[in-house]
Amino acid sequence: MAAITLIGSGNAATALGRALYRAGHRIVQVWSRSAENAARLAAELDATATSDLASVSSEADVYLLSVKDDAIEATARALPLSGKILAHTSGIKSKELLSTSGSYGIFYPFVSMTRDTETNFTDVLMMIEGNNEQTRATLTAVAQTLSRRVKQVEERDRQSLHLAAVFANNFTNYLYTVSEQLLQESGLSFDELRPLIAAHIQRVQGQSPFQLQTGPAIRRDQSTIDVHLDLLSRHQNLKEVYSLLTSSIQDLYPTK
Repeated sequence: MAAITLIGSGNAATALGRALYRAGHRIVQVWSRSAENAARLAAELDATATSDLASVSSEADVYLLSVKDDAIEATARALPLSGKILAHTSGIKSKELLSTSGSYGIFYPFVSMTRDTETNFTDVLMMIEGNNEQTRATLTAVAQTLSRRVKQVEERDRQSLHLAAVFANNFTNYLYTVSEQLLQESGLSFDELRPLIAAHIQRVQGQSPFQLQTGPAIRRDQSTIDVHLDLLSRHQNLKEVYSLLTSSIQDLYPTK
């Protein structure tokens, strides 16, 4: 098992820290800009805490960097590491942002993580990159203690999967939120949609989503579209979203 330090205390650091701790790894330290957040997570993981990058311990073998994407490079440059493995957990940023460290790579779990829920990584695709074979092997070995699906990937593939996930997960959840708010405005409950959503999710597990598209846009049912747009008359931004999605669907299915 590895000795691991977490650089960050947000959703990804918390979910990964808990899973790594349960898997038997020793969490050496937690760093966060917030001393309170660092102490909270460190106490949970039997680790020490710091809010000073210059005070990050050199005891760990692997340093997992889970900070905002735009802060990755500056945070990495400020870490006093030598002969250690530094890996970030971003789905989109290059490992080369960590090149000031001798051994560096990517440790990216392909799953949504929040600090308020426990994440089961058993079947999560863990994407690994490394600047040398030893780094790749070490990060792979750590990942295999969490998941049965560990894969060494190329940067472009990781970025493409991340982009697809934003459409499939983040944007979809936003649309669920819009649906919930529209129903609430009419005194209705989002619970009415749950069976419809569950049925679609079940179908998409075994069929191409391209084949499952339904609705007024694909049918060119303009009278229904016009009613929907009228119902959105108080929400100009949502009218624009509705019109753009309708147009995109019709472009994808020009003859259906």
